[in-house]
Order: sequence, then C-alpha cells, then structure tokens
Amino acid sequence: MMKEMKFHWEKKGLKMVEVLKAFADINRMKIVRVLAANPDESVCVSDLARILGISQPAVSQHIKVLKAVDVLAPGRVGNMTYYSIGIDKLKEYRKEIDEMFMKAMARCTFEGSCEECPERSCFE
Repeated sequence: MMKEMKFHWEKKGLKMVEVLKAFADINRMKIVRVLAANPDESVCVSDLARILGISQPAVSQHIKVLKAVDVLAPGRVGNMTYYSIGIDKLKEYRKEIDEMFMKAMARCTFEGSCEECPERSCFE
C-alpha cells in the first residue's frame, strides 16, 4: 500500500486547478482566442456575444470567470466596458502549467518524500 503523499507544489497546483477550470469551457476558450488573436484591441460584451453566437448575459458570466483568474483586462469608454487579453498573465499561467506537468511526469527519486527533495522550493 502506498503512503499518502504531500506534494511540495500542492499550493501552486490548487491555484492552477482554478485557472484550468476557468479555461474548461468552450465559450471561454473562444473568448480567450478572440482576444488573444487581437492583443492590441478591446472588445465589448455585445460584440463578443455576436461573434460567439451566444447571449450577452452568457458572455458576461464567462467574462466574470475569466476575470477571476486575471486573464482579462477591462477598460471603460463612456458607459461601455471593453475587454482585452492579459497576455502577460496568460503567458505566466502557461509557464506554470508546463512546469507542473514536467514535475508531475518526472520520476521521483525520493519515493514521494518531498521533505527530502532538493527541488521542493521550485514550486513554493
């Protein structure tokens, strides 16, 4: 029987779970794609609704989820809110996800004893 393991990157992993949940919807992925494809432009909710073929309230709910993980940057013009992609945050998340997968796929030479692992600080 294997003993319970505590991973030294567990705190970061829990944060990334929230990020991955935010991307785990096809319409949110489409919003990210539209905005990431035009990083110098901002798009309002009604334009996103038209582009995606969904209602404005649905777009607003998806935007709320994406804003919670800081990948969208809102800006106001008059009474309208326009959104652009937070490209730096998106790149940061990609790097963190890549690092997590690399660590998760690497063979542990310390038999799951993270306290003894010299790499434990790399995810804290």
